[in-house]
Parts: sequence; C-alpha cells; structure tokens
Amino acid sequence: MNYSYLTKLIEDSKIAIKEKPSKEKIIFYDGDVSCLDDVKDFNKGVYIIEEVNGDSNKTFKDFENHKSKRLVAMPRANSPNNVMYVGSSQTDLKNRILQHLGYGYRKTYALHLKDWFEGHIKIIIKEYNVSNEVLQLIEDNIGFSEKPAFGRRGPT
Repeated sequence: MNYSYLTKLIEDSKIAIKEKPSKEKIIFYDGDVSCLDDVKDFNKGVYIIEEVNGDSNKTFKDFENHKSKRLVAMPRANSPNNVMYVGSSQTDLKNRILQHLGYGYRKTYALHLKDWFEGHIKIIIKEYNVSNEVLQLIEDNIGFSEKPAFGRRGPT
C-alpha cells in the first residue's frame, strides 16, 4: 500500500502546528466596507468573523430564518456562538470577506450578512505564507477550536 498521502498530511500538519501568521489585522465592521481597504495588501490567509456585543441565540435564529427562505447560498448552521464563521482564502481575502458581508454573487456560499444581520462584527484576518494544503489545516484547526455558529467546524 502507498502511504504518500498520509506521509504528506503528517508533514503538512507539523508545519501547520509551528506556523505563525506573517501579519494580522482586526477590523470592526459597522456597515462601511471601506474598513477593508487595507486588506487588499493581504494575500492568502484565515479570517474569523465574530459578533460583538450581540445575542448569539437571536443571531442564530435570524440566520436559520433567512437560510430557510433559500434566497442565497448559505453555510450550515451549527449552534449559537459569538464566533460566527471561520474561513480562508487562497487568492483574495478581501473579496471573500465582502461575500460574507453580502457584496457578492448570491449563489456563493457565504453569510450574506447585510441581508439579515443587524449587529456589529469584528473580523480577524491572519495572513500565512504556506502551501494551500497547510492553510487548510490551519483553518480546520481554528474552526475546531472556535466552534463557529455557521460553516465548517474543522475538517468535517
């Protein structure tokens, strides 16, 4: 039996465990997308979208209600948490975050926040200079740890 996939996964996991972001930025979004202007300088990385000073139970119900209308493609609902979503982009962090804010193609899986969310959010952006496979492992680990309300929670 060939174990090259598992060997590569172990090697990538060792890199992911040691890797630190090359740069980080925290953005507080209140409806003005100009707060993302500095994100254009970020390459690939991981982002964490958190609700600030809100009611995670209400937010969860509002998400489920909007998702049930099937107007846009939305990720799965997990359980209430102030950490709303953990994701990554291998090409364009700013565009991916804009999609979650609701400024993107309606059939792209994203939160589409401007359609249903009325609170304030904090977006933590972490740039990594790693392979796409290692970036995915870093995202999976953060998702596993943070248990976001929506989307994947780790590798499954």
